[in-house]
Amino acid sequence: MVSRSLPLFLLGAAVLAGCGGPEAPVTETGEGALVPAVETSEASNAVSAFAYCDDVATWTPAWANLEAQVLTLVNQRRAAGATCGGVAKPAAPALTLDTRLRCAARKHSRDMGTNNFMSHTGSDGTTPWQRMTSAGYTYRNAAENVAAGYSTAAAVVNGWMASTGHCNNIMNPVLVHLGVGYFNAPGSTYKHYWTQDFGRP
Repeated sequence: MVSRSLPLFLLGAAVLAGCGGPEAPVTETGEGALVPAVETSEASNAVSAFAYCDDVATWTPAWANLEAQVLTLVNQRRAAGATCGGVAKPAAPALTLDTRLRCAARKHSRDMGTNNFMSHTGSDGTTPWQRMTSAGYTYRNAAENVAAGYSTAAAVVNGWMASTGHCNNIMNPVLVHLGVGYFNAPGSTYKHYWTQDFGRP
């Protein structure tokens, strides 16, 4: 699921009913390299998240604006319905912002930008599901989309929608909450780092 040799990335992972799938090959499409979502089955436990989220509670206003734009664009796509990998997806209800998922997403985007890497796995070895749990989000279903190198909200949403796995995460009607994290790291390889964390409690 991780590839570091390509100039731009989109990665997707989903926690749904099912078992872990094999790693899919990387394919080049337009602006970025895409890795389809990998499904697995996990559960989470609630934990105290105040200290975990303190360092991302205040965010650069321009970055927070980009995050809000992503939520708006995603909800527009869900309302319109979409085609993911040739399969028509019906309209889905709007996602609502969850600040715990936003915390997990911001922390991961900042980690990727600060440490100049691209992966679902954090620099400390954490998984998306561990980060969501640490942020205090208890889920029955969850998913994560990650991207780098896209400088606008529209560009990153377009990139995700062009990838089957990421599109499936965005259009999944089971998921009801979204947190978006954007981090700008001018000195890093990809400069723009994005994380979407989805959930259903």
